[in-house]
Amino acid sequence: MKLDRIEGQPDKKVAWGSDVAAQMLRRMGIRYVSLTPGASYRGLHDSLVNHLGNERPGMLLCLHEDHAVAVAHGYAKVTGEPMACALHSNVGLMHGMMSMYNAWCDRAPMIVIGATGPLDNEQRRPWIDWIHTTRDQGALVRSFVKWDDLPSSAQALVEGMARANILTRTAPTAPVYVCLDAGLQESKLEQEPEWPDLSRFTAPAPARPAQSTVDAAVALLNKAARPVLLIGRGARSDTAWQARIKLAERLGAVVMTDLKSGAMFPTDHPAHVVPPFNVLGKGARELLCETDLILALDWVDLAGAMKQASAAGKVSARVISATLDHHLANGFNMDYQGLAPVDVSMACDPDMAVTELLAALGPGSKKPWRERPAAKPPKNDGSAITLNLVASTLRAAFNDPNEVGFASLCKGWPIDIWPHQHPLAYMGKDGGGGIGSGPGISIGAALALHERGKLAVAVLGDGDFMMGSNALWTAAHYGIPLLILINNNLSYFNDELHQETVARTRGREPKNRWIGQRVADPDPDIAKLTEAQGGIGIGPIKNAADVKAAIDKGVAALRAGKVCVIDLHIPPGEDRHQGAALGARPTGG
Repeated sequence: MKLDRIEGQPDKKVAWGSDVAAQMLRRMGIRYVSLTPGASYRGLHDSLVNHLGNERPGMLLCLHEDHAVAVAHGYAKVTGEPMACALHSNVGLMHGMMSMYNAWCDRAPMIVIGATGPLDNEQRRPWIDWIHTTRDQGALVRSFVKWDDLPSSAQALVEGMARANILTRTAPTAPVYVCLDAGLQESKLEQEPEWPDLSRFTAPAPARPAQSTVDAAVALLNKAARPVLLIGRGARSDTAWQARIKLAERLGAVVMTDLKSGAMFPTDHPAHVVPPFNVLGKGARELLCETDLILALDWVDLAGAMKQASAAGKVSARVISATLDHHLANGFNMDYQGLAPVDVSMACDPDMAVTELLAALGPGSKKPWRERPAAKPPKNDGSAITLNLVASTLRAAFNDPNEVGFASLCKGWPIDIWPHQHPLAYMGKDGGGGIGSGPGISIGAALALHERGKLAVAVLGDGDFMMGSNALWTAAHYGIPLLILINNNLSYFNDELHQETVARTRGREPKNRWIGQRVADPDPDIAKLTEAQGGIGIGPIKNAADVKAAIDKGVAALRAGKVCVIDLHIPPGEDRHQGAALGARPTGG
């Protein structure tokens, strides 16, 4: 990882309004700021370069605002810490809004620096400053950020950024937005503002559950014969990882994890009896009908899981839920999901709930009440490339698979071949379903993984990659090692299945599902798209016999600190059709 070096020495005097914003980012411990430049924050840009010397924070230049936000999102997924990103005026904010929404749904901390103005119309340049000035720019994103501000003085800027830092780091975490007046940025200071002791302006410790809820939860857990742990969002620390394992073993529970939340529990542990999922498969639905107690630890969609399970029978379990997510519910969007019936509600951080429950339950250990089914041998499809082949070949290319962290995984990735064995094994989904975010999120995750001695691999779909492919320039320029495998089906295949569902429901021809979906004739050249951004492009790989050589070359590039993309043409597996069937909507007027 290499940042751009400045000429000469930084001007360390705090002399301009924008120097205050730059100083606050450094004092708050922000290491990087991803950005696409724009005149609305040219003052801040100068302060980051010529006042701070492009260090702490250092700039990560991106080719699109959507990528700038996605990079910060990916970094937060690994570290649990906010990065900053800067968005130019109203137009840059609107470009970055999709990725901000992803980060909001993923509950990722992030400090988004915006700019507008000048608010004083006497300072505005003709035409351009007028169309790039919005009276209430925060209104564009207010429904999916935790807080926003438009400071009007240097001292107000100090307080606003200190507050933003506290709020984005306080559970439940989410992005915050601070908009800087261009006029304030470029105003010369008569004196420095008063700098607060930021040790007195920190995020509060994780909330502890009320003792009455701990007692009620323990009473239900002690009575349960068939408990299930639904482990959703949580910290990516080894301490939290081990505590979850200890709780499952203390209860003799069966564990389920969600692909949306990433690696939260070892998938090869005897208690993890079904593969992690995006939607519940047959085995998971049956388990939720058999269990007598559900302990949900910040599960992303508890009501949805119970609704899916009802297709297999009656869900009669008592429910304990530990989450703070209700604090972010608002009327703008339905990311709060359905309202689940809960018998004991623990209003606390999920890992704090684990800690409290372990202390209250005391020592002990039981075997899980349901055994893990034997793994099915992978099917051999001859010359066709399968995800099983890709996963097994990739794993064989590493001496220790635990040195790898997956920034992203596609549907159908065989977890039994490459299990999640540590908290940085897999970072989870994008949060809001915003296609095109995969490359940017993967780059931010790769930066954080590289700092932790891990090698970053991402498995992306072709549609997701092509929407965001020029994000790779940032990784190539700054030397962020990353290997991306493209699960290429030459289609927006998920929507092909939706069109097939609609056609069958209406008694129409399902064979036409590909029209307006298939991305072929010509096939996009993903390898050349990669090379155009300074990366190493390999492929297209269409035959199973060519997979090993391609992956060996890609892993060698990753170890050498390069960005590499392998385009693998993989026919969709049966899991895609099963997942689409679960998404059918009821018909009616």
